[in-house]
Amino acid sequence: MNIVSRGGIEFLAVLLGLSGSLWIDNIVKENDHKEQNRKILKRLYNNMVADSTDGVWNKNAYERAIEGSENVIKWCDKNPDYSMIDDSIEKDISAMLIGVIFVNNEEEYNALKNSGRMDLIDNEELIINLHKYYTNLRFVKQIDKLQVDIIYNNVMPFMENYSDELLYDRNVPKNKIYKNVPKINLYALPDVKKLRFNATQMLFWQKFSFSLYNTTVTSVTEIRNLLRQELDL
Repeated sequence: MNIVSRGGIEFLAVLLGLSGSLWIDNIVKENDHKEQNRKILKRLYNNMVADSTDGVWNKNAYERAIEGSENVIKWCDKNPDYSMIDDSIEKDISAMLIGVIFVNNEEEYNALKNSGRMDLIDNEELIINLHKYYTNLRFVKQIDKLQVDIIYNNVMPFMENYSDELLYDRNVPKNKIYKNVPKINLYALPDVKKLRFNATQMLFWQKFSFSLYNTTVTSVTEIRNLLRQELDL
């Protein structure tokens, strides 16, 4: 074997060795990325469990708010006087004032998105649903905030002219509206036309939000199922 041939073989051996080493390094890095993604997806799944609980809570709160607003409108249509104020209408007005805020953790989703390795998720449907869910959630939160602003900037200042208490007391079951929502106490008959206007305004947004939360809760359920498939849970 001449020197040229032997040199060529040695070069080829070195090249193959380097290629093999790089290939192994890439496999190790890829496996590391997959493991990191798996850990993120597990934490994301736990966040989705919490989102499901909060979503159902808020949806039910809006359901009670809708009932309250509808009853307030019916009461106003009876052309009421002060003698018609009772515990029932006070509870319905209180329900009309329900405002919620959806609190969730987007840290894991952002970590997954910012890693640039969404491609490591096998299920394309899961990727699409995650992007859609968190995009829609931002809109849901904006609508929640809009209603809270209406309540505290418009409706509450109006009701302050006719009430002397807005109190939640777990030891007084008769004051229970929904969970920890406080009950209003009226000492005077509110301006019926303005009360009806506020009730119709709130009802519009409450029905809209109830529909949004129906979609949100359904989306969370679908994503949780896809995550279980991805993680083999």
